Amino acid sequence: MPCVLIIDDNSSVLQALEFFFQSEGYAVLGAPNGREGLRMAAENPVDIVLLDIEMPEMSGIAVCEAMKENAALRHLPVVMMTGRPTRDLVTRALASGAALVLGKPFDLGSLRKTFTELLGPAAVSPVVVPDDQYGHADN
Repeated sequence: MPCVLIIDDNSSVLQALEFFFQSEGYAVLGAPNGREGLRMAAENPVDIVLLDIEMPEMSGIAVCEAMKENAALRHLPVVMMTGRPTRDLVTRALASGAALVLGKPFDLGSLRKTFTELLGPAAVSPVVVPDDQYGHADN
């Protein structure tokens, strides 16, 4: 089961995303700020990060830059999200190492597809093996 780390200072958004990803079969870690998110990424086996750009104390861009400078974390795909997807902000986010920038609000179907593409379909799709070659169970 892949693990997503969600970093967002808005507790409502954080809780909603945690619920969504848990229902999609992910293990989920949630951090209320950038510093806590960096600590959690370093201490836990995380597969992907969903990161808010605009947060107090430490912006998502600063978090992403710190992750990309850390040899143990730089491999992690980072998807950033913002309520103000201006050209400048998106450019800065991508330059910091983000794989993608999403504008809020975003479509959950698109979010699902994005994560599946970044992690690969086997990472989130359960494999169902039929009981026989025709897909029928023996009764």
